[in-house]
Amino acid sequence: MTQTVPAAVHPARAAARATVPLLVLVEFASGVLQGGFPILLPRLGEQLHLDAGDLSLTLGVEFLVSGVAVPLTSRLGDLHGHRLLLRITVLLTLLGALCTAVAPDLPMLLLGRALSGFLACWLPLEFAILRDDLGEERGGRAVGPLVGSLTVGSTLGALAVGGLGTGDSATRPLLWGLAVLPLLALPVVWRFVPDSRTRADGRTDWAGAVLLSLGLTLLLAGLGGSAVLPGAAAALLLVLGPVLLALFVRHELRTDRPMVDVRLLSRRATAPVFALSFLLGCALYGAQGPTLAFEAADPAETGYGLDAAPLQLGLLYLPQTVAAMLGAVTADRLARRYGAAAVLASGFALCAAGYAAIALGHHAYWQFAVPGAVCGYGAGLGLSLLPGLLMRRLPRDQTGIGTGVYNTLKSLAGAAAGAGAAAVLDHLLLRPAVPQEGAYTAVWTACALACALGTPIALALREGRG
Repeated sequence: MTQTVPAAVHPARAAARATVPLLVLVEFASGVLQGGFPILLPRLGEQLHLDAGDLSLTLGVEFLVSGVAVPLTSRLGDLHGHRLLLRITVLLTLLGALCTAVAPDLPMLLLGRALSGFLACWLPLEFAILRDDLGEERGGRAVGPLVGSLTVGSTLGALAVGGLGTGDSATRPLLWGLAVLPLLALPVVWRFVPDSRTRADGRTDWAGAVLLSLGLTLLLAGLGGSAVLPGAAAALLLVLGPVLLALFVRHELRTDRPMVDVRLLSRRATAPVFALSFLLGCALYGAQGPTLAFEAADPAETGYGLDAAPLQLGLLYLPQTVAAMLGAVTADRLARRYGAAAVLASGFALCAAGYAAIALGHHAYWQFAVPGAVCGYGAGLGLSLLPGLLMRRLPRDQTGIGTGVYNTLKSLAGAAAGAGAAAVLDHLLLRPAVPQEGAYTAVWTACALACALGTPIALALREGRG
């Protein structure tokens, strides 16, 4: 059952027309945070005397918290109001950014990045607010501008931080500058963003939350730490994680108040959308690190690479980001004209063609910029259409948790693809610590195949509900 909160208790709904541009600004801030911090991490690590394992742990803890927090906060939003949880997660992100800016050592830095992991919760909570505030169709169309704003913010954040952070003395001021962004977002979500009226009728399934959190934590730790953990430890985590997730599924099927309606999310209408989100996440996140490493490689030392400086790396990524933004904002119009399934399939086909082109030729800047733009446009179509397709297949009271699981799957896909790519680069070696050129080609080829697999799945989609 669902409950609808009387509109009288929501004075902020009078500003409904401003909801989308306000959330676009919030997502732009989110993108700058996500794109800017990784550029500063190596310099910050030097100042705190951290080794490569510490830096990997710093990124890993943020990723772990994101994977665990998204489904939990999404379900709590379904029960208690999505605006309340959006306020809480923005506040936690602010505290994380502040801890990062003042961190004198590794423990404080880990705390800051763990709190910053709640940043990933913003988007699914915003999706639920838009669906309830604007209706199903208008809410689905509003997904594109949010995704596009996030993408543009991420790239501009990386470019701005890369350009301004050339000196060691700039690291701390830039970290404080990043902390200002959630500070500015906080009054926006506190005062001007309306709340959702629909509430799920139930209570929080804390037993399910614990099983899901521990299962995801162990699984993501095993995937993300496979390069630094002993083989036996990583293998144990990769066994225990799925076991706990299996227990979570068993518990959810038996309880009358599940945290996640497993039967609903595995229905014919929703399962293909989740599969597509996983494939797209594998392609996008699996190639990101290897591509940057290849572009930065010095051909005088390795025989391949572009010897690109940090700012050049950002500029190489710019065509892909601009194309992704264009894809996100045009996706809904194309879907209304040609059908969401056909446009989504075309997006996956474009991604497959882009990665295949890079695998075939990767010795000049244009060989990354042009295929990257093709891939970016296809990814923009997918990132914009998939949440809307999912929202139309979910009951109104499970929008938050449904889109939360969607985002969690992308996190899992990123972890799995990243671990797989690292394994390929680590095993196909030119010499110690230097991968062969063929290792990179194998990663791009795998991404092309993942996207190609998504094309027939997208074509098989039918408009409808779960």
